[in-house]
Amino acid sequence: MELGGGGEYIYQDVHPHLNESGSMNYWDMQKSFWKTPTGVAIWIASLVVILGGGLLALNLFASPYPIIEHFDAKPILVSPGEPANLSWSVIGASLVEINHGIGQVESKGFRILSPSETTTYTLMALNGTRNRSADVRVMVQT
Repeated sequence: MELGGGGEYIYQDVHPHLNESGSMNYWDMQKSFWKTPTGVAIWIASLVVILGGGLLALNLFASPYPIIEHFDAKPILVSPGEPANLSWSVIGASLVEINHGIGQVESKGFRILSPSETTTYTLMALNGTRNRSADVRVMVQT
């Protein structure tokens, strides 16, 4: 440590990160913070969130609800005993059910039905506690 001409210490020789007043500038403080245990922990936590949490977020937040692409009947107007084709397509559901005795079905499919009276069919798509439903009505002429 040397004394300057006026009896002052020359801080740059002893502590190159300090300015003449003995304090660090903003950027030097930032650099030294990231080398502390707290700074390293923040870096590691950030990497875990970005790398690990990003993949988890894609699975959880992309679409937690199932998507019913379509659920329809053709024709929607039939004579008694005449067949109607009920078809559906669902994405992201762990369970797909249709009421009126049809029960659990695959995520994509069809059924040929011959209702004797006007009937509204409800498709339920479940994904854990999240669900969606859609209705389609087959009308029977009398």
